[in-house]
Amino acid sequence: MARIQVVTAITLNGFLPETADTLMSWIRTDKQGFPYWHNRCSAFILPHSILDLLCEKDRKDDSFIYLAEIIEPESVELLRGLFHYNLVDELIVYLLPISAGQGTSILNIFPTQQWQLYKTASFSNGICRLIYRKPRKK
Repeated sequence: MARIQVVTAITLNGFLPETADTLMSWIRTDKQGFPYWHNRCSAFILPHSILDLLCEKDRKDDSFIYLAEIIEPESVELLRGLFHYNLVDELIVYLLPISAGQGTSILNIFPTQQWQLYKTASFSNGICRLIYRKPRKK
């Protein structure tokens, strides 16, 4: 069965960062930012494609990776749908060392669920990358 990854960037207080922010530019363009995941995925998940995904993902093998990129307010509904159908296998969070006073909060979208921290990385610009995986069923 295919795996589904979500990659996002959030501020310390859980908001989507402003797209014009310097740190967001790094995330969108640096080889350790979103391009790292783009190069490893098999297909992107587009908004309004969750029903297609539900039908297709079981037909793919473990090496097939779907990627959803959540960085704009318009993509939040995609995240909500992926969590609603319990489709997310891996959550990659780029945590920016800033706090936002307003904007789109995504913390209230995350389901009540235990995630396992798989890997971390920190970068010289203060950004931390946290990779969480859904616990395996025993």
